[in-house]
Amino acid sequence: MGDYQGRHALIFAAGPESDYGYIRAFLDAHPGALIACADGGLRHVRALGLHPDFMISDCDSLPEVEGATVIRLKPEKDDTDTQGCLREVFRRGCTEATLVCATGGRLDHELANLSLVEEAHARGGHLTVLDRQNRIVLHEGGRKKFIMPTGYRYFSLVPLDARLTGVTIEHAKYPLQDATVTRSGMVTISNEAAAGATVVVTIGSGRALLILSRDA
Repeated sequence: MGDYQGRHALIFAAGPESDYGYIRAFLDAHPGALIACADGGLRHVRALGLHPDFMISDCDSLPEVEGATVIRLKPEKDDTDTQGCLREVFRRGCTEATLVCATGGRLDHELANLSLVEEAHARGGHLTVLDRQNRIVLHEGGRKKFIMPTGYRYFSLVPLDARLTGVTIEHAKYPLQDATVTRSGMVTISNEAAAGATVVVTIGSGRALLILSRDA
C-alpha cells in the first residue's frame, strides 16, 4: 500500500507498563511517528493521550475499540497480535519501527516479541525493542559501530544462533578478539564502552541480540 512510506512506526504491545517516560522521550525525538497498537496496547496509547493510526485486534482483550481504525483478526490464528502489527506497518511502507510495552509480562510473549527483530530484518526493515531499561536491536553479522546513548551504561551480545564465530569487540572495557560465543559459553554480557569511544562489535557468522541497558 505504501501510505506510511518514510515514517517511523511506534508499535504498542499489550505488556505491563506504568512508566511512560521513555516513550514520551521517543515521541519528543520522533514527533511524526506513526502510532500502531496490538490489541490491548490501546490502553497504553490512551494513557499517553495519543490516537492510533491503526490497531490490530482479535477482540480478545478489548471488546470495544471506539475511535480507532481497527484491522480485525480471528482469535484462532498462528501469529500474535504484535507480529500482525509489525507486518502491517511494514506492508504499508515503514522500514523503521520501535516496539514498546513488549517486555516484563508473560515470558512467552516477551521472547516472541524479541524474536521480531529477526522478522523485521527479513522484511527489509529494522526493529528496536525499547523499554525503561533496555534498547534491543538485531546484530545480523558483520561489523557494527555504535556510541552508547546518554543514560545507558552496559551492552550485551546474546546469541540467537547456537554458535557465533569470529566475535570481536573493540573499544570496550572487556575487549574480545576472534572468539566463538555459544549460549552455554556466553562471555558477552554486561560490557561497557571505553570512555568517549565508539564501540565496534563484529560477528563473523551468526546473529545475536545487541542489548544496551542501564540499571533501574
